[in-house]
Amino acid sequence: MAIKTDTQIKKIIKAHDSGNAAHQIEGFAGLDLYIRENKTTTFRHRYTSPNTGKRPYYTLGTYPYMTLEQARERHSENMRLLKNGIDPKLHDEKLKDRSSSMPTFAIMADEWLQAQVSSNHFEKRTIDQKSKHINYANEHIGRMSIDKITTPDVLRAIKDIEQTMIPTAKRVRGVCQKVFALAIGRGYIDNNPAIAVADLMLPKNKTEHHSAIINPADFGQLLNDIDNVIGFYGHTKNIIKLQSLLFQRNQDMCSMRWDAIDFDAKTWAFNPSKTGNRADMVSNLVVPLPTQAIEILKQMHADTGKTDYVFYNVKRRSKHEHPQQLNKYLWRLGYKDIHTPHGFRASARTMMVEQLGIPEQLIELQLGHNVRDANGRAYNRVTLIKERANMMQVYADYLDELKGN
Repeated sequence: MAIKTDTQIKKIIKAHDSGNAAHQIEGFAGLDLYIRENKTTTFRHRYTSPNTGKRPYYTLGTYPYMTLEQARERHSENMRLLKNGIDPKLHDEKLKDRSSSMPTFAIMADEWLQAQVSSNHFEKRTIDQKSKHINYANEHIGRMSIDKITTPDVLRAIKDIEQTMIPTAKRVRGVCQKVFALAIGRGYIDNNPAIAVADLMLPKNKTEHHSAIINPADFGQLLNDIDNVIGFYGHTKNIIKLQSLLFQRNQDMCSMRWDAIDFDAKTWAFNPSKTGNRADMVSNLVVPLPTQAIEILKQMHADTGKTDYVFYNVKRRSKHEHPQQLNKYLWRLGYKDIHTPHGFRASARTMMVEQLGIPEQLIELQLGHNVRDANGRAYNRVTLIKERANMMQVYADYLDELKGN
């Protein structure tokens, strides 16, 4: 008797008393309900294998855990595979094998991170940040199979982080997107569930500019306050004094190396740490050193000249001073929210233009910005080096005047 309804199945099972019996499912060729003597009941699909030409029975599932409707759907899926020359049983076995070897997000993320380390393109602090972002994601989706993670899963993880750290949440999402991209490349998944999350996140807080003193008299007072501090930890005072003269970024000031200083040419040549892939920043920079900067460096050379870094870390001489020490120094002076170490850049730019009448082009070149000529060509690192050397000396002398006043 061909079966049409679930009620029929129940009646047939109840009436079954001995042996094994198969009952066809009406309208689905090759699909039957197979009842064993102990009344264990399964749905089977008998088909002609496109690989061997044989007609195997393929057990689809056990009734009632698999319903009649589900059995019909599986039969239809099998028929679609057969139409394309695919053996349904072999196809499902491959999927099962693939599922058993499917990595979790944490495993995939670790593989991605190790690839970043091996590339040697990133500094340790950058790798540490990426690792931290992965750990944030792992708290939520780390144990999940990479192919089971959906956009809502990623969104829930990111939203949880976003409650307290919007910028960090955005970075975590970016790292997740790259991990899923690797999984796509490995053939584990077809779509990237982190991409759509970008449009569902809160906007980043409006960027706050670094506090900077641009009034000449107040800046002169700041310089005197810097000179008057004694007993502060490490080399911070000299870094700050040099930064006021050279107005370069915190990381670059702290990581200044002796092999980058040319006392004869009176220059400091280095690759700005902030450059990365930014088109508005130069990849290497030459800073002319005014007399006042040379004096500070020669004093430092007597103390640190035998180390790699001009401002080595007192606890670990193989490392340079930590940039956060610069902030702490100015906080100790009472300049928190009034002036930051990075603010020396804005101070220099403003006073050079407004007080000294120096062309903005020269200042932008010295700030490490990618300045282009009228034809759109980028200036190289030694463009107008004599003019910039003169500018740096004029500015340093001007700062001496402010301190004297």
